[in-house]
Amino acid sequence: MPPGPRATVWHDLGMADAMTPVEALITYGTAWFERDHAKRVEVLRSCCTEDIVFMDPGLGRLVGLDAVATMIGGYMDDMSGNEDDAGSVDEQRPTGQSGSGVSVDVVTPIEEHHGFFRYSFVWTMPDGTKSGGTDFCEVAEDGRMKLITVWPGNDDFPVRIP
Repeated sequence: MPPGPRATVWHDLGMADAMTPVEALITYGTAWFERDHAKRVEVLRSCCTEDIVFMDPGLGRLVGLDAVATMIGGYMDDMSGNEDDAGSVDEQRPTGQSGSGVSVDVVTPIEEHHGFFRYSFVWTMPDGTKSGGTDFCEVAEDGRMKLITVWPGNDDFPVRIP
């Protein structure tokens, strides 16, 4: 059987031994629940390039591991309502993590093509409220993410077909 589109694309880009999008996403999720800043930077380094670009409508454009790690720490402190320095990672839910009363789950398949991937997620806060959106990511030749663009969920996306 001939290889599918993903295999051909990754092979053509010289990415045969690259981190997969699922591996990058699981590691990225772990970074969100690492409470120590220096350790969080190291976790991000394993799944993101040094010059990672993180774009969010509310935050604008962040560049670099330290900027992304700082943003994650601030968000987790705000969402959890505490500065828990232990955090936790649920090994039984690789595409879902929890800690400090906050959890996040990937709720769609991870779709990928031509060096990009996307997935949708839902955050659950300590009070039970939920928010979600879609991340659109670009990968480097080694499979680590070099661009993460956050699209918060709203009533108009995904497009509703009448």
